[in-house]
Amino acid sequence: MDSPPHRIVSVVLPALACELVRQRVAVTGPFGVLLAPLAGDRASDESGSPEEAPGMAILDAVDDEARRHGVRPGQRVAEAAALVGRLTVHRVTYAEIDAALGRVAEIALGLGTTAAIVLRESARLRSPTGGAPFDTVWIDVTGAAHLVGGEEALLAELDARLAPLGHRVHAAIADGPRIAQALARHGAIAGCPAVAPAGEGARAMAGLPVQCLPIDAGMVTFLLRLGVVTVGDLARLPRSSLGARLGSQGAITLDLAAGRDAAPLVPWVAPRVLEEATSFEEGVLGAESLIFVLRAMTSRLGARLSARGEAAARLEVTISLDRSIARLRGVADELALSVDLPAPLADPNDLLRALKAKLERAELPAPAIGLSLTIPQITEARRVQLDLSRGTAVSPDALPALLAELSAEIGAERVGVLEVVDAHQPEARSRLVPVGEIAGADSVRSASLVIRASSFSLAAIEPTRILPAGVGIGKLSRGAGGYVDRQLYTLDRVEFALRLDGVGWWTPSPTSRDYARAWLVSAANGAEGAACGEAWAFVDRSTGEGVLQGWME
Repeated sequence: MDSPPHRIVSVVLPALACELVRQRVAVTGPFGVLLAPLAGDRASDESGSPEEAPGMAILDAVDDEARRHGVRPGQRVAEAAALVGRLTVHRVTYAEIDAALGRVAEIALGLGTTAAIVLRESARLRSPTGGAPFDTVWIDVTGAAHLVGGEEALLAELDARLAPLGHRVHAAIADGPRIAQALARHGAIAGCPAVAPAGEGARAMAGLPVQCLPIDAGMVTFLLRLGVVTVGDLARLPRSSLGARLGSQGAITLDLAAGRDAAPLVPWVAPRVLEEATSFEEGVLGAESLIFVLRAMTSRLGARLSARGEAAARLEVTISLDRSIARLRGVADELALSVDLPAPLADPNDLLRALKAKLERAELPAPAIGLSLTIPQITEARRVQLDLSRGTAVSPDALPALLAELSAEIGAERVGVLEVVDAHQPEARSRLVPVGEIAGADSVRSASLVIRASSFSLAAIEPTRILPAGVGIGKLSRGAGGYVDRQLYTLDRVEFALRLDGVGWWTPSPTSRDYARAWLVSAANGAEGAACGEAWAFVDRSTGEGVLQGWME
């Protein structure tokens, strides 16, 4: 008994190369794209700036404006320039193409079991009309469509998830990857539905033009002259007379026309480090422009994290500066910023808030010509149980997002949880635990145990507020005084409270103090002293000096 066919989604990005150019630079006017071979990628090509292309070079892609002027992929640069004098030519490397397809595959994996950007390991020849396609991602969704309400609903969900990437998307579902790809590329023009029912691949292919088959342009022209316009026309011809004429791809072509497609997918593996990068044609001086670019980057990275069910624990931003100006001013040609998130985040708006707080405080010593955002530390996203008892939903990331913003603003070491420590000295009885050191609920419970287990207590005579730094007041006797917040205070009465003798004797500086309750008076505006309040002070027995340490409020 034959096993049921695999259901494959084909996601075609018809304008991918042009979209990558627009993401890097602001392009005005019609333009074409040359794809750089994998072996010949050059650093200069990755800048995305227009360059003098050889007249005999063949355009791999053109934008819509150039197409309206008659320019087509496959034309030579000189021929296209004769049609449109202001045509510019940009280069896009296959590494950039693969990275863009990988981002799509990463998001699409949230709806299927396997994603691929090529059909076989050896398919590295890239061409708009033949060989391995450079604009398609495949997803195996066998048995998964019912989870989102059917195959039509799955295509709608996929389109919504891919929207943050900013690509034009055509998607279709069929029994095989090449049939689905043909439907995605040509189905809308031919009036065919985007979903080919299981077992009806031949009927879905019948209405498509012969250009969707893996045959060269010369054979397409020959078939059209014979009146063979659609795949259905080709399928009605005798198979024995077509096999030899169609060449090496004859068997595959005839199988596709008959609705048979068993091409295997090469599984795509998601990278562990996520990165988005862009460059600027002109230097950028203000942080507002960089934040605008980061908004698009965090949107794409957030969609990728959400599809993976993961969250970011650290963000790193690298700003490439104009080398000539940086060298003239004696500064480095890169500015690196990092944000350690107290709690993992995946929402694009939360990521942007943390980066915005960091970037607004940074000063650019030279114009920025490039920007990259990297997530080097990725962890599993938190799962929150639904609460049906609440009238409104509670955002579980509201507090982590606020903590991330505060960490970027004032430093991660200054944001945390106050923990009570078992110590004799009042100033040592609490410490700030950074949020990054708190593993979860177990740590919170252990902290509460520390608070309950605190054995040393001064009960009612404990100070309620400790000064950041003690104020020296000389001898601890009536009439002594000192300045606190630029206000002079003097001691009116002192009452002994307790003594610490040799506390921490095992340390280089043991503590020996006599603590006292002190009543202070102040002389404001030259008036006579008036009662101010009760304070907490001590005498360092090693020096005999008195220190005002806090208040008994």
